Amino acid sequence: MKFFYALFLILAIYIPRVEVYADNLDTIRKLREAGRFDEAIETLMKSNYTSDIESEMLLAKLYLDKNAFEDAVRVYTRICNVLNTHDCFNELAITYLSMGSFQEAIDEFEKSISLNSKSAMVYSNLAQAYLIVKKYDKAEEAHKLALKLSAENPIVKVNYGVFLIKTKKYSEAKGILKDVLRENTSMFVAELYLGIAHYMKEEYNSALIHLNRGILINPESFDLYYHRAIVYYKKGDYINSFLDLKMAEKLSPDNPKIADLKKLVRQDSKL
Repeated sequence: MKFFYALFLILAIYIPRVEVYADNLDTIRKLREAGRFDEAIETLMKSNYTSDIESEMLLAKLYLDKNAFEDAVRVYTRICNVLNTHDCFNELAITYLSMGSFQEAIDEFEKSISLNSKSAMVYSNLAQAYLIVKKYDKAEEAHKLALKLSAENPIVKVNYGVFLIKTKKYSEAKGILKDVLRENTSMFVAELYLGIAHYMKEEYNSALIHLNRGILINPESFDLYYHRAIVYYKKGDYINSFLDLKMAEKLSPDNPKIADLKKLVRQDSKL
């Protein structure tokens, strides 16, 4: 059974306040926080929007939020060349990574680092990009630099845990993730990957404990239900596996991974 990984990438958000359009931008930010991305974009376009940098930055973030990656790249490219900040190039890189343009992402992460070599998150994001393209030595080097800069950052540590799982260092991964959870008990993504690490060692009961905890923290996570469905399947609990797949399908209707696992569950269970 192939196990799937959801890479955890961070987009650092910083939107300075502009005085002329402050009220409009505050309204748009609130719409964004509520997940009303289309309405936020429409409101921005109908406002006194005059292509100022802050409005453009907010527009780029909104396009990224709604997975309109080509639109996001278009806006980010324009404003990053004006701002020339590591934050902007980091977000452009994340956009490229999200759309599967991995080398472009790596180039922009490295550009971000050239502007600020002290950002642990950019190194961590770069490491994730190298992991995807299977440049494991470069990924490990970037992870170690991120940890050196911010040894207690929980996201940096979780990302390193993902790398350790992918490179089959499961015991080390479990140690890192347990350490994160001691200080961050509500961090569902750490529970997710700790469950994955136990699964990969065929420790299915322990995997279920952590996936269950993750779902209690965040009952809207596709990955938690999907991976718990895999664990149930491996334990021969086809009914619960199928129920979790139904929930995963509700959360992500077009996800192609669901159909493959459903087929296995039906085939083995005769459901």
